[in-house]
Amino acid sequence: MSALFRHCFTLLLITVANLPLSALAQTWASLDPRQKEALAPLSATWNSLAERQQHNFLAIAKHYPELDDQQRQRLRSRMEAWSKLTPEQRERAREKFEAFSKIPPEKREEVKRMVREQQALSPASAVQSAAPAR
Repeated sequence: MSALFRHCFTLLLITVANLPLSALAQTWASLDPRQKEALAPLSATWNSLAERQQHNFLAIAKHYPELDDQQRQRLRSRMEAWSKLTPEQRERAREKFEAFSKIPPEKREEVKRMVREQQALSPASAVQSAAPAR
């Protein structure tokens, strides 16, 4: 389930440009308490996010109550890490995800293993590698 959740979360982040918008951008103050709880790691940057990004994160927040405690913690941790990335790092992560999604499923585990090994050798690259390398 966690791999599926991770994939869905990343897919939502990557495909925001293709999602239709159903609401105008919202300020942090206009969010309801459940949305604020789910999106707390983004509170400092929420008002500066693009409308599409807000829409994407609101879709994620909608499913937050369905998650168990471990999944909630992982989601919050990833949102916090994402919020700390520069726009260039985010774009690089999107590109890496797109490249990774083109890899045949039977080879993905091998690519993940190679990325983990690379990150173990260079801890500084772990922050920049929000998605598996090409």
